[in-house]
Amino acid sequence: MDSVLDGVRRVLGRPVDVLLQGESGTGKELVARILHEADPVRSGHRFVAVNCAALPEGVLEAEIFGVRRGAYTSAEADRPGLLCQADGGTLFLDEVGDLPPGLQPKLLRVLQERRVRPLGGTEEQDVDVRIVSATHLDLRRAREEGRFRADLYFRLADFIIDLPPLRRRRQDILPLAQRLLALHRDRLQRPHLRGFTTQAGSWLRQQDWSANNVRELDVVTKRAVLQCDSAWIDVADLCRAIDGHPTHEPQVTERDQLEDTLRRCAGNISAAARELGLKRSTLFDRLRRHGIHPTRLPSGLAE
Repeated sequence: MDSVLDGVRRVLGRPVDVLLQGESGTGKELVARILHEADPVRSGHRFVAVNCAALPEGVLEAEIFGVRRGAYTSAEADRPGLLCQADGGTLFLDEVGDLPPGLQPKLLRVLQERRVRPLGGTEEQDVDVRIVSATHLDLRRAREEGRFRADLYFRLADFIIDLPPLRRRRQDILPLAQRLLALHRDRLQRPHLRGFTTQAGSWLRQQDWSANNVRELDVVTKRAVLQCDSAWIDVADLCRAIDGHPTHEPQVTERDQLEDTLRRCAGNISAAARELGLKRSTLFDRLRRHGIHPTRLPSGLAE
């Protein structure tokens, strides 16, 4: 997460478009929103999002660029496109790799000129908008194979942020869950919630989120926020959020968690501390408290 946030910090306040790359569900829209909300120039304006793979080409064109009255039979009034709606702020183009070939040159012109002409219009309008695009596809390969315009790729990718899957950044799971909790707490009006218990944090880090990555973590956190009536979300709340039962899995003790993490890290203290999101000194204190000696690991912990 540090590398992702470092990338975000590098573009704050600068006229730079950003391409987010990563597997499905790795939190690309979440990062786009973080970038928008943290930007001193853009945050006071709108964040607008569209999925380029979800709409037919004609509908998507009208959504992005807007429509003038009479452009087609059902266009009974002027309708500003998302580029104009996001003026001053951020337009998030999700699954930009699926943008139809017929719309790619039109988007390229907007990126080059910072002007947009709606469907059926004769005049262009200036737009000041940061475009954050996202894809799970390999756009470099798509570019080489002629499926995605090279000039559009380079315009979209002023700056690239890669989002690794959660299975490769377990140390990020709890900070991400805490941010999602705060987001849903505000949206769902659950002000009594303060966070996760220590046991719940350990449980979250040990789960396999590989199927849907941050998307699944987001859904589970949202359900737990709705269901939890105490100040702290516990393991039982998370288990209930997954399958409706408070005992989805037996509660993991801290000792079990420490030993399992050391096993995965082959006894490497620095790697284990990173995975657990702890300082080395804190990890040593916990190992000492549980009688786990790094130099005399229990059988099976070290290769």
